[in-house]
Amino acid sequence: MRASVMQSQPVMIRLLSASVAVANRAGQVIRDVLSSGKLAVVQKGYDDPQTEADRKAERCIVATLSSRFPGVKIVGEESLVPTEEDRRQALVEDSSEVLREHCPDELASVQEEDVVVWVDPLDGTREFTTGFIEDVTVLIGIAVRGKAVAGVIHQPFYGGGKSSSPSPGPGLGPSPALGRTVWGMRGLGVKGLFPQPQPPPPPEAMRLVVTRSHYTEEMDQTVKALKPGEVIRAGGSGTKILMVLDGKADSYVYPRVGTKKWDTCAGDALVHAVGGLLTDVHGEPLSYEPDPSNYRNKEGLIVTTNTILHREIIKKIPASVKHALL
Repeated sequence: MRASVMQSQPVMIRLLSASVAVANRAGQVIRDVLSSGKLAVVQKGYDDPQTEADRKAERCIVATLSSRFPGVKIVGEESLVPTEEDRRQALVEDSSEVLREHCPDELASVQEEDVVVWVDPLDGTREFTTGFIEDVTVLIGIAVRGKAVAGVIHQPFYGGGKSSSPSPGPGLGPSPALGRTVWGMRGLGVKGLFPQPQPPPPPEAMRLVVTRSHYTEEMDQTVKALKPGEVIRAGGSGTKILMVLDGKADSYVYPRVGTKKWDTCAGDALVHAVGGLLTDVHGEPLSYEPDPSNYRNKEGLIVTTNTILHREIIKKIPASVKHALL
């Protein structure tokens, strides 16, 4: 698409287009690091690993978006400043598929200064370092005045094996041809998957996806109260939200403090774009205002694509669990 035509597009379409393109590039960066075998793992805190793939992918994303949209505030999980080399290599490509879309009227007048982009360059780092690579995602969420409105979830290793079984290990990563990018915007819907509206399942048949690595007493109490027909354990917030969007799970519940706004903003926008809900355990929407003291989602998480089921889950979560999150 010619530059003059691209510049005539509203900020939100151009920003989403650039986000899709750079998420794909970040996925390649992650695959390259895995193939090199040089993960260079460091611990940011207790049980909180960071790898060279996290670092390189974030610098790639931030360098690209900040150079093209200087008025947009970007909050990245790793809080890294791109180097001059990163900026020289900033991606100038766009997603022609996104640029063909018509911006929803309610977002057409949004300016760069109204926007915050939340970036998790490699969601599922623990899974990445232990071989569960299909649980890895790149998350770019776009919020306008505190509300998640657009998002990109890229799966670098989609189609490369079963997430329930670890990969052979560093140096034996899948082909760079693998991967999937799911993107969307409120008012446009979601591209990259084909979710179909489903009636709420009976309680005894509900498929509930929960955390693999943070299964606490609160989680156990909640699962017992919900009495799902199946409990699926997976890693990474992006992966679990995609499982709901893909129809592989009916709900994702996380009844504790732990996720951050960069974990949920992209998925929040996508879930709402298909008519679903992402709220805290009290049923309240999440805010994406960039307050450094409030990057955590402090009151848990419920994700569904069916509003009736969502309300039922809120009712059934134990009062003791809800009270602990107030």
